[in-house]
Amino acid sequence: MTSQSHDDRPLQELRHDAVPGFLKAFTIAFLVMGIYLAIILISSPGSAKKKHYGHDDSSEHHATDAKH
Repeated sequence: MTSQSHDDRPLQELRHDAVPGFLKAFTIAFLVMGIYLAIILISSPGSAKKKHYGHDDSSEHHATDAKH
């Protein structure tokens, strides 16, 4: 085995050419995703507090909600 250090070897680098149009496609996809998420959040039917029952709620509160 030789006593060469790792500094004697040139640094290997993995490179590839840029794909034309990738940044534009990524930006469009990101904008579409953001608009879709905004539509979902805006059209949601109220806050989560109305649907969430904590440990302090009685069981009769659940029964009255089931009748509606």
